[in-house]
Amino acid sequence: MSARSPRWSLHDVLVMATLAALGGMGGSIVSLIGKAVQATLGTFGGLQWLAGIHVLWLVLAVGLVRKPGAATLTGLLKGAVELLSGNPHGLLVLLYSGVAGLAVDVVWLLLARRHHVVTYALAGGTAAAANLLVLRLVADLPAHGPVLWVLVGLALLAFASGAVLAGALGWWLIGALGRAGVTGASATTG
Repeated sequence: MSARSPRWSLHDVLVMATLAALGGMGGSIVSLIGKAVQATLGTFGGLQWLAGIHVLWLVLAVGLVRKPGAATLTGLLKGAVELLSGNPHGLLVLLYSGVAGLAVDVVWLLLARRHHVVTYALAGGTAAAANLLVLRLVADLPAHGPVLWVLVGLALLAFASGAVLAGALGWWLIGALGRAGVTGASATTG
């Protein structure tokens, strides 16, 4: 019987769990603030310009762990933390976070796991915009007319937020952690 290394090391699991806990608590706070803004101003879409904050943790997971599935698992854990910490979306937060993690993993794999700002920006933007796709499907919103155009506009805003706040900021944070010696060599080399 040969000794095989596990898919994820204990270090990997701890990194993903820590990022999920930070993202889950932060995500619940951002969601509650968004609901307050919607109630006060009567706006739809609330804080889509901050959507990247929700997926920053998933981008960090894929960049630090560098293994397929890291963002998806982190997303599911993050969703569980958000659910347990009182996120106003309820059980849907598991679906939102899981799909966002899957989007980060898919983009990262399609771009050949490159440690480049464009890879992280596309992953972050796609994951942030994926929440609107989930909303459209779950709420059974029409795929035509004014509702479609509002959703497309919100998705573009979420994509831009994800590209900047999750992708570019995540790439910069991963590099800064590498330069500070906090992460291993595998997380800072391309």
